[in-house]
Amino acid sequence: MRGVPALNGIAFAFAFAASTVAVLLCQPRSPKDASAGGATSAPSSASTTLAELVDRSGVPIPRHDYRHIVSVSPAADEVLLEICEPDRVAAFAGTSARGTARGFRYAGKPTIERLDDIERILSLYPDLVLVNGIGDPRPVARLREAGLVVFDLGEMRGLSTLIPQIHELADVLGHPERGEWFATALVERMNAIAADVPASKRPRGIHLSVYGDSLFGGAIGTSYHDVLVAAGLVDGALAYRGWPQYTAEQVLTMDPDIIVTNTGMRGRLCAHSGLAMLRACAASSGVVEVDSDLLGDPGPAMVDAAQRVRNAVHGAPAAPPYQAVGSRP
Repeated sequence: MRGVPALNGIAFAFAFAASTVAVLLCQPRSPKDASAGGATSAPSSASTTLAELVDRSGVPIPRHDYRHIVSVSPAADEVLLEICEPDRVAAFAGTSARGTARGFRYAGKPTIERLDDIERILSLYPDLVLVNGIGDPRPVARLREAGLVVFDLGEMRGLSTLIPQIHELADVLGHPERGEWFATALVERMNAIAADVPASKRPRGIHLSVYGDSLFGGAIGTSYHDVLVAAGLVDGALAYRGWPQYTAEQVLTMDPDIIVTNTGMRGRLCAHSGLAMLRACAASSGVVEVDSDLLGDPGPAMVDAAQRVRNAVHGAPAAPPYQAVGSRP
């Protein structure tokens, strides 16, 4: 198993490289780029093509100096705080404002609790509404029927989706250079959190939570995986993808050194049938608890979550090698 930490570190490096490549591949496209054969045929209206983007649902979005933005996307909220003038944002998502760790940053702004609260959104007279990968398309369709511009940023799965979303949103706002700065700073900060921890000192860890009698994890392709690896752990759930539901036997087979879970969940996890035998449950420091709002955030808050896990597992670094994500040099 000696080769696993090194392989995981290599995988992390490739993951960040893939995120960077995804920025180039996944940035908003013009209708010309999105159509087959568009590269060889001139559009009928060049000015219209150059003035539009295409969101993740395939809908053209006009480039415009948006000045009354309503966000119903927690991920977009965090990015807006970093790259957008405060007076351009009319409302944030209610879940962002209620967050125990970072909700104070949204104080003083109206909030939207549900995307299907059409009347509430219309009452704010937005010129742009931001959403994230909504399963039910009907609320978005109703907003568009009412004449609103809705930009769908797509799924929230961690760095692989967040980095392109930062660039896309910055492009929509008319300031792509801000997206370039913030995305670069975010990736550098994630890379730096455990840069001083050698591969040989990285324990095997998994994300695990329990609801009722069911066990759930966060594996490759999620923000939980990104947090674990950035914090200086080897992801012990490399055989899984996404958000798997585990059996107790599967967790016992992985038998990680470290379990990362929500605050207050250690007792329930280790009391689950059979799990008391886990090495992580037997060790006083084997279960790391992080506030659920922070640990489950697939946006820029991943930096803070990873830093807390790193400090709990490896201790705080002697000196932070990079500035905070939101601090320009």
